[in-house]
Amino acid sequence: MRVLLIGNFAPPYEEENLYNLSLLQKLEDDGHECAVINISDNAANDKRFINSKNYPDFIIKLLRHCLKKDVVHFSTKGYLRLGLLRLMTSIIICKFLGARPVITLHTEMFSIAGQMRSPVGGRQTIYASFSLADRIICGDKDTFDVASMYMKKTNFELIPAFIYIPEKYANAEFPSLKKLENMDKVIIFSDVEYPSFIFDILISLLADFSLPSNTGIVISASKGSSAELQRVIRTSKGYTGDNFILIAPEDLSSTMSAYSMADVIIRPMSCDGKKLFGSFAVYIKQVSHSGNYLYFPSGLLSVKDGDTTELKTCIINALFCKGSGPAPGPDTDKSYIRIRNIYEGKS
Repeated sequence: MRVLLIGNFAPPYEEENLYNLSLLQKLEDDGHECAVINISDNAANDKRFINSKNYPDFIIKLLRHCLKKDVVHFSTKGYLRLGLLRLMTSIIICKFLGARPVITLHTEMFSIAGQMRSPVGGRQTIYASFSLADRIICGDKDTFDVASMYMKKTNFELIPAFIYIPEKYANAEFPSLKKLENMDKVIIFSDVEYPSFIFDILISLLADFSLPSNTGIVISASKGSSAELQRVIRTSKGYTGDNFILIAPEDLSSTMSAYSMADVIIRPMSCDGKKLFGSFAVYIKQVSHSGNYLYFPSGLLSVKDGDTTELKTCIINALFCKGSGPAPGPDTDKSYIRIRNIYEGKS
């Protein structure tokens, strides 16, 4: 089967682009022929991926690579206007060229933004895209419930979003990550910039809570923030170097290896590679492990309201200490099979 995947495939890495890369990996493992168009403003590291600079450039590359494809799968968090315009364009073109259009809506703010779309333009774009798509895949129930407001036909699927960790990452022996193997809990702070709300939460967590010594903290610094971030963290109250690890935001191997051991992930909000609301909002996700798959059974959007860093840290601490229980809904290792069945017209 010939598949065109469209979405964010560029660093900094988090659930959205790791899901896209996981799907690509599984499809290629099964012998499918795949092409990738990266719609992030950041360039993809993999030279096989096609980077799109702007909307006209995207259309040209879409027309070129959509030809003779069986499936076009567009993945998005669904709340940037340009992203929705690209989505609708992709669906219309691939329908015209005879490919099966599939959409994945990643969890994040669609459950809020989807209800606030402008009645002139915004809602029509979503209605048109959803009506023409063969299937709309929602990674969580909140997104499914809101997306269903735009339902014109029964083409919606609730399929838990997953990240597939190949053995080469799960069993990799990175010296910097070696000490995580002895940790009972691992928390990842992703795409941390100094200063930012997520940085304030990290410092508050160190200063105001006595984390157990067997808690590992992995920090992925934003590009250009690494040196200053290390300096401030090392001089912060509560810092102990034994359980801290810093990884580069473009280091896919270390990121995948860290995710394979993670219990909680905290990161700024984003869409299609663009960081959003970094000064007052973070997204917190609990991780559930099932073999070589990761699933995210619960998440929390935390918005700063005045000086409430301590309150937000309490929420993080409660979620973190809660532990990752069994994932609700279908088994995570069945998510890929269900997507593959959609490609083949079996679901």
